[in-house]
Amino acid sequence: MKQLIFIFTVAWGAVVGSRAQEVLTLDDCLRWGIENNLSLRGQRNEIQKSKYAISENRAKLLPQINGVANFNDNFDPPVSVTDGSAYDKPYNVTQTLQYNAAAGLQLQMPLYNQTVYTALSISKVLDEISRLSYEKAREDLMMQIAKMYYLGQATAEQITLVKANIARLEELRDITVAFYDNGMAMEVDVKRVNINLENLQVQYDNAQAMLAQQLNMLKYVMDYPAEKDITLEPVNAETIAPIELTGLSENLYELQLLQSKSDLAERQKKMISHGYIPSLTLTGNWMYTAYTDKLHHWFHSGPSNHWYRSYGLGLALRVPIFDGLDKRYKIRKAKIDLENIRLAQENTRKNLETQYVNATNDLMNNQRNFKKQKDNYLLAEDVYEVTSDRYREGIASMTEVLQDEMRMSEAQNNYISAHYNYRVTHLSLLKLTGRVESLLK
Repeated sequence: MKQLIFIFTVAWGAVVGSRAQEVLTLDDCLRWGIENNLSLRGQRNEIQKSKYAISENRAKLLPQINGVANFNDNFDPPVSVTDGSAYDKPYNVTQTLQYNAAAGLQLQMPLYNQTVYTALSISKVLDEISRLSYEKAREDLMMQIAKMYYLGQATAEQITLVKANIARLEELRDITVAFYDNGMAMEVDVKRVNINLENLQVQYDNAQAMLAQQLNMLKYVMDYPAEKDITLEPVNAETIAPIELTGLSENLYELQLLQSKSDLAERQKKMISHGYIPSLTLTGNWMYTAYTDKLHHWFHSGPSNHWYRSYGLGLALRVPIFDGLDKRYKIRKAKIDLENIRLAQENTRKNLETQYVNATNDLMNNQRNFKKQKDNYLLAEDVYEVTSDRYREGIASMTEVLQDEMRMSEAQNNYISAHYNYRVTHLSLLKLTGRVESLLK
């Protein structure tokens, strides 16, 4: 065991020390990603946007005052006909002057409008949906960063083990070459060792390239400067982080979002129904109006350019009577939307419950596999060391050494995969039990 830890430490130091790199912990990556990820910043903007929408709907309940002005040139002025009995005539015909102008202020304020009230409550639900969408995006980002971080750690661990294997085989090659020079080994034995060395070198180069790609992807997700070199904290493969199986959390953002969407659909249906309710509005105006028969008269003093004032307050009652069954069909559509959301809630809950059961089983299975693969790896390493020593003494053959070396490499890969699978399952259970925030130390 001490030998294994020593190999990990030395090889990791060689990898990290090759260039000046910044060592990032998982906590560092999570916090940087939450602060700088572009998609998450867009979600924060949506939250601010939804708050403005609340203020926008609240403003509809406040008085609306508008300044108005108009000018009319009646090319053929209209006439008005009234009863002329006061003038001993059957009718009195009055012709409107050709030019008229008006300017003033108009007031409008809803005293009772249930549709506006419901629209305000809908904007508040949309604000809650924006907040939950951000929290879910934040949680998904943390899950993505953690998985990529674990994968990068697994690849770095694989590089460490492969480099240690290369060192062993190089030592074995030197011994084999010495044996061959002294007539104690055949040339084919040297070739076999060189072939295995080449395979290990290819495996090492591929792992290095894979790690570089994984780190680049991690930097992209975090929105970390691409020109900066980073490395990850070495994984402690000797311990397995425990997790408390508390059952599926009721506060998962998937469930909260669907519940908020159900509330939204219910309020939208109510808003359609409220379209049948009368509305009452306060109205008011303050106006000045002027009339003249010649446009240039407005530029001279006299009765032709006199402005007549008028003002007042009023109430406007709007009573919906018949809309061609428009709202009736809209309500039916809203009921179908509510039913679809209810089905989505039921399906999502069952899916999450299934994920929790499967993740629990996977956790137990991966924990057993990790312990077994770890024992197999240590055992294969011991067997290789014994066979290597026997080869130096001339007792074991090169074939036996290379076979044991292949078994050891296979056991190492299985050990790394088992550890990674366990950590990913552990991460999934953190999400399903509502404890992803525990990743932030």
